[in-house]
Amino acid sequence: MPGQDTGDRRQQLAADTWLIALYLLWDHARNGVTIHSLRRGIMNAATVSAIAGAVGVAAGALISSVGVLLRERLVNRRERDAQQELRKQALKDQRDAFQRETILNLQDAIGQLWSLSADAYNQAARKRATSGEWPRTVITDLPDLNKVSQRVKALGARVFDEELRELTAQVMRQVWTGIEVSDWSQQPEHMEAALEPLNQLHEQAHRLLKPLYPDPAA
Repeated sequence: MPGQDTGDRRQQLAADTWLIALYLLWDHARNGVTIHSLRRGIMNAATVSAIAGAVGVAAGALISSVGVLLRERLVNRRERDAQQELRKQALKDQRDAFQRETILNLQDAIGQLWSLSADAYNQAARKRATSGEWPRTVITDLPDLNKVSQRVKALGARVFDEELRELTAQVMRQVWTGIEVSDWSQQPEHMEAALEPLNQLHEQAHRLLKPLYPDPAA
């Protein structure tokens, strides 16, 4: 990365400059100028100027390197935070898409279940009109009923909202109570009793779906 290369070069420059300063001190000490003499100020002006310049450059390079390092850490932290927010948003989008699809499919499956029950009643009513008696309920004559019921149960289990799951179970119980009657003439009252939880189910589904679809005008 360009920023990292710049920071490495600055750190290397600081290290090299410190080595130069140390070398100058060692060179003067070898020629009879000791650290003690430096403290007492016994040194010619050229040497003081050279060492002071070297130390100043080293200090400046060090400060600059520290600044680069801090800026790089700040940038890396911002990048990590941004990536974390993107991951959170991606997970939320997946969850919302899953719930949208599940709720819509659940409404469709319950509509199919209701239609199958109504069709079975209408068929029984036609037989009664011919024979004068209501036929007995034979579940095996309604193969799609079990298939759709299982689909409703599976979709209800995938819904996160507890109230929607409970309403789904209530509708299922009422519909099946109307189908398993011994006399088809009793079926309409059970279907009427299922209307209230059915309407509540659709209202709850609407409340759940609305925030799952972003408003394009917002």
